[in-house]
Amino acid sequence: MSTRGKKGWILAFSLPCLVLFCLVYAIPFVMVITTSFCDYSLTQSPVFEGLKNFKTIFADPDFSVSIVNTLKWVLIQSTLHVGFGFVMALILRRKPKGWKFARVAYVIPNIIPTAATAVMYSLLLNPTFGVVKMLYEKLGIDTMQVVNLFGNSKYAFWTVTATWVFYSGFNMLIFLGEMGAISPEIYEAAQVDGATAGQADRYITIPMMKNAFGTCVILASVAMVSQFDIIYMTTRGGPGNSTLNLPMYLYKIITLENNYGKANAVGVIQIILGLVLVILIQRLFNQKKEIEEV
Repeated sequence: MSTRGKKGWILAFSLPCLVLFCLVYAIPFVMVITTSFCDYSLTQSPVFEGLKNFKTIFADPDFSVSIVNTLKWVLIQSTLHVGFGFVMALILRRKPKGWKFARVAYVIPNIIPTAATAVMYSLLLNPTFGVVKMLYEKLGIDTMQVVNLFGNSKYAFWTVTATWVFYSGFNMLIFLGEMGAISPEIYEAAQVDGATAGQADRYITIPMMKNAFGTCVILASVAMVSQFDIIYMTTRGGPGNSTLNLPMYLYKIITLENNYGKANAVGVIQIILGLVLVILIQRLFNQKKEIEEV
């Protein structure tokens, strides 16, 4: 087959994917950016207004809170969430008794839909009939003192965080895969030199996990920038604005104000924030440089 014929087949097989990409991603992406500069709702066509939507957003105190909460969750997810996955990978790499069961059990929560997880926690922590009330009754404590953890602004942020921060099964699998790629000869040489298991992890395993750490931190950060369903199912950004993040802020603009132009402006900011985080994390872990060297 000639080179021209091969290019024709490549184009023929690629065309459906390109069309689907344009319809699902490229065209909506351009529309979001375009309408973010417009006064646009379901009852009227887009009317260009320049930077008015962005000025309104940045002057809104709730937007500042949503940005701060989003960045807090990005930091927590990038450290605690990824850290739990790495610790579990270190433990399971040594294949202790029952390690196969533990590996499967730790991944199961990641398979459950996050909306279902949110409902489960809402029921468990319900101050009227949840596990918290049952524990108070068992301990002989007055059940009137049971705190609504999702409904109290003092505890809501950390309660919502607890619903996902420990479920890092995917990170664990990424770390296990990266650890499996390390040559056993390196560990054998370190053992011959008198290195303990802890020293081998500190000076061999952790330094060689840089790419895996970078990948996991990127995935965790992007997930927090777009986190919506758990917050919506548990607190809806409340009480007040204590658990308000960018997706919830965007959702409230659409439902309460019917202002799609302003909501799309928030979406643009959300996209920019995600891209900035990805670029910064790549530079932090020197991933781009290493990829170019390979």
